[in-house]
Amino acid sequence: ASSSSRARVVVASSGSSPGSPGTSSGASSWWRDRKPRPGARPFEKAPPPKTEHRGADKTAAPTSLEDELRGARRARGEVIALGVDYGARRIGVAVSNGGAAPRALGVIANAGSASTTRAVSEILRLARQECVDRIVVGVPKPPGRAAARGARGGRGGRGAVQMHVICARFAGEVADAAARSDDLRDVDVFTCDESLTSKEAMDRLEATGRIGAEAEARLDSVAAAVILERYFDGSYGTPKKVEPFK
Repeated sequence: ASSSSRARVVVASSGSSPGSPGTSSGASSWWRDRKPRPGARPFEKAPPPKTEHRGADKTAAPTSLEDELRGARRARGEVIALGVDYGARRIGVAVSNGGAAPRALGVIANAGSASTTRAVSEILRLARQECVDRIVVGVPKPPGRAAARGARGGRGGRGAVQMHVICARFAGEVADAAARSDDLRDVDVFTCDESLTSKEAMDRLEATGRIGAEAEARLDSVAAAVILERYFDGSYGTPKKVEPFK
């Protein structure tokens, strides 16, 4: 190359005029102030990479308000339980926070195995309504051998012998339905001794002046309240946790 062309290259690379692409300070302003070519795509920043926590469950359902309330109560050591007094015709239901002042919720009509599914659904509805942490189903103790032999020889004895089996099976159905529910899967089901709860409930109703049809209408729900008292104070043995059906 000639000396004149070399001179032009030196001038272009070492010029000091601001904004010229040959200088280090001018290069940045020239790049910032440049005009894009026609049809060129505008410059876009790449989105930040997604971070995943190790061990996170991608399929877990979003936390509901009820789940947050249950978690807060558990942190404080509080438990709200729904008591269930199962009967062949009526199912009494009550609710209590820690065993203090159980509140009778009413009675669910029951017509045997044909309406068991509806009864379980109603219990789960009440569990959601009261935002409970546990469901306690009363189960009577199995009769002794002498009582079983006498019951088999009399009318209606078969039902008396098997009532504890029927109540335990119903508790299993409630536990299975709760485990398959998205919002009640963390609600545990327990059984508690309900021996003579109906008699105790009737004594309480009569003590408050309720007799006859009025007492009969409230009997099962008050019995459910007695079941909750026994569950929380442990006066009738240790409650048993019910596992869902496999």
